Amino acid sequence: MRIVTKKGVEISVLFELFGHIAISFVPMAVPLSLLFAMIYTLNRLSEDSEIVAIRAMGVDKFKLLKPFLIIALFCAVSVFSLNRNLIPYSKRLFKNTVIALTSKGFLSDIKSEQFYTEIPDIILFAENVEDKGEVLNDVFIKISGANEEKVIMAKRGLLNKNKSGNSTALNLRLDLYDGNITTIKADDEIEKIIFEKYEFPIVSSSDNKFVNKESMKSNSALLSSIKLYEKKLKTVKNDQQKNNFLRGLYRARLEYWTRFNIPLQCFVFSLLGFVFGVKKGRGKAKNTSIKALMIVIFYYVLFFGGVSMAKKGKLDSRIAVFLPTMVVLVVGAKYYRDLDWQS
Repeated sequence: MRIVTKKGVEISVLFELFGHIAISFVPMAVPLSLLFAMIYTLNRLSEDSEIVAIRAMGVDKFKLLKPFLIIALFCAVSVFSLNRNLIPYSKRLFKNTVIALTSKGFLSDIKSEQFYTEIPDIILFAENVEDKGEVLNDVFIKISGANEEKVIMAKRGLLNKNKSGNSTALNLRLDLYDGNITTIKADDEIEKIIFEKYEFPIVSSSDNKFVNKESMKSNSALLSSIKLYEKKLKTVKNDQQKNNFLRGLYRARLEYWTRFNIPLQCFVFSLLGFVFGVKKGRGKAKNTSIKALMIVIFYYVLFFGGVSMAKKGKLDSRIAVFLPTMVVLVVGAKYYRDLDWQS
């Protein structure tokens, strides 16, 4: 919304962004939708005594459950197919579109004799700005880092936008001329460099924090990342690099196995919807929807707790992802077995 209000984005681009956001919620929404749709449907059938009529016809509970399982199978296959390539691509396209829009607005947001602070950890100032922000004169840039600070001063700066064949890929840099870079390090050591030309990167669409997130990779790319991390861990000796590779490996494994867990969720939540949707009598007192909701809350508490531990390497990613599903499956199977179909 900040981009929409400040950058003057067209309405068509806005709806495109909404579409990319919406499809990313499909994997989480579908299992829950199955659960609550089944509870609602079977509650209505119970209220209207349709379940009693079905029982009187000699229909067993599995025969009534079968159509719902077929729907769950269709949803599971659809979600898994979307999660293999389309959803990661949509997430990546969304991020890159935001980058492109932010960079497009960058050209017009820089004003003469005004501090520009929209780039994280960077303060930019120019005495004079020409050509809608593409040409800057008497430029001052301060970069704040964890262990050092840099101050760049230049007589002239030109914004340079390079786009690749991909319509969303964008690289934006500031070409600085006739200036100097002063670096103040943590131990108060000062380093000064004089340059004729210096290429200062502003935005890169290949930045890891945007396009290389695990959720933005296809299944095949995730597998390649896992193998690459495992290979690097065998050769790396630096502790910091090893920790970085381990964190990347844990995230990649979690994302990979989560995509296989979501289809299982569709079946497990359908089973829950069935056993808690069939009411044993009329009236709110007989409604078991609250019990189903409590089990779902328990599931997500267990799931996200396991994910948190798996990200730190304290729990195997497969256990973190599949254990909550198996626990809820056992609970659902118990209620299914205890469902009194004859009375």
